[in-house]
Amino acid sequence: MIRAVAADIDGTLTDMQRVLNSASVDTMRQLHALGIVVVLVTGNTHCFTRAAAVMLGCSHFVAENGGVTSWDDHIEVLADRQACDQAYLMLHESLGVKKFDSRYRLTDLVLLRGFDVKAAGQLIRDSGLPVELVDTGFAVHIKNIGLSKGTGLEHLADALRIPLSEFAAVGDSESDLSMFELAGFSAAVANADPAVKEAADYVSAEPFGMGFAEVIRHLSQNGMMGPAKTWS
Repeated sequence: MIRAVAADIDGTLTDMQRVLNSASVDTMRQLHALGIVVVLVTGNTHCFTRAAAVMLGCSHFVAENGGVTSWDDHIEVLADRQACDQAYLMLHESLGVKKFDSRYRLTDLVLLRGFDVKAAGQLIRDSGLPVELVDTGFAVHIKNIGLSKGTGLEHLADALRIPLSEFAAVGDSESDLSMFELAGFSAAVANADPAVKEAADYVSAEPFGMGFAEVIRHLSQNGMMGPAKTWS
């Protein structure tokens, strides 16, 4: 039985312009009313994610692709940014790469687009630094190797004492695959990357927030989530 939902934000609860879909909000309210735990899992900064969590009525989140976790107002930083900063300086000198919103980030960096991502990735691999590039479709991140949405979710699930087998994970990009591998049920919204759809247990017919709402209806109508309830 699914007791918790791990939801990506950009492209899953929002559209490609990062506008929140009203269906996402309505579904969040229904989940809270049913007593289902909702965890936001995202590459966004911890401060952005905290604000989104408050507005959506969520008490728990994983931010910065697994670098920061928060539950019941407790925040834990699981890495530092030193290696990411070193990688950025190398890419800036070699490729003219520029960073974005770095003053708000604790464990990773986001790069402005307009550079050769493949070449940058090869430079990082050749450097031997313990970091990697991740392109979520919304941003290109430099993050610590070994940290992912999956490791962040695992850490948070342990803190909440909820087995990962009782989580449903919903996402759209390849950065969500690490939590798909751990969750008891995984779902991709219709706009998801092909690899994400291939890995998912369920793929919605609708994209973005409407797709998220469809996933939750699917779980409820098939008796997979909490007590019996009619979902609109």
